[in-house]
Amino acid sequence: MEIEKPHLQIKGEKEERTLVLDGSGSWTIGRSAENVFVFDDDAMSRRHALLQQMQPGKFYLIDLGSSNGSSVNGQRVTSSVELHDGDAIICGKTTLAFHQPMNALEAAGDYRATNILYQKRLITVLVVDIRGFTQLARQIDEELLAQAIGTWFREIGAVLDRSGCASDKYIGDAAMGVWVHENLIPGPTQILGVLNTLLMIQRFTAGLHERFPLPSPVRIGAGINTGISVMSNCGPQGNPDFSPLGDGVNAAFRLESATKDMGYDVAIGRLTFECLVASPNVVKYFERRLVQLKGYPQPLEAWLTSYEKLSQYLFEVGEKVP
Repeated sequence: MEIEKPHLQIKGEKEERTLVLDGSGSWTIGRSAENVFVFDDDAMSRRHALLQQMQPGKFYLIDLGSSNGSSVNGQRVTSSVELHDGDAIICGKTTLAFHQPMNALEAAGDYRATNILYQKRLITVLVVDIRGFTQLARQIDEELLAQAIGTWFREIGAVLDRSGCASDKYIGDAAMGVWVHENLIPGPTQILGVLNTLLMIQRFTAGLHERFPLPSPVRIGAGINTGISVMSNCGPQGNPDFSPLGDGVNAAFRLESATKDMGYDVAIGRLTFECLVASPNVVKYFERRLVQLKGYPQPLEAWLTSYEKLSQYLFEVGEKVP
């Protein structure tokens, strides 16, 4: 039996068509010819939304700060929203019905069971998460929140793309970038590049309230961790979308979470810090702590800092942040 693939059924004022979700792990939607799915809809923005497959069988919709917004089943999209079979998506004047047939879900389950060990790689993971997102959502209206956070997602994607990261993912009000080291321990230059990327993200995040009428500057916490991860291929062999799984990724999320209670902006794992020890005076700008991460039986060594000190450190080593 041929497996019917996940797809979007489009019903708009000007067209009806079926868009198969195949060949990539993400699909952009909008009026611009640069998008994967291009629409002749004057109510859509040039880059309107992003549909992303986080892992086999898991699809999410992210609005990219569009002027008229996106909705799923009548609810405005203000962060990434998981899609389910039959969900109705509206972008501009166009209605898109998301379909994921049962046999496609079963195939995704079989894929995970048989191919999850695609390849082990040494990676560095950067996780950034908006502080106080729930409170912010209560303070401003839905339309403003969707445009501000959508713009945040879109600009993070642009920064990560320029940084050379191998994969980027968006989960709720958090984003993740992944750099692959091809089983070689990264040198200081590679990790400095990740830190530089983080500061670029932090700087435009801190300026969001100048572009949108937000009640206060938006703050983010960050966790960075280097370790072995299983890279599973969520796309076809000719055009794979690599998704990292395992302890290296989990630790990056837990490190970011730990910064909230400890009063720091950034936490980096032990191996990440060891990659920087050849860099001059690095210990002046980071504080060593044993951190009890959620889900870990023993405390782990972490190095913590603020964005101010991180900026000073990068300036000292000659790493220029645009």
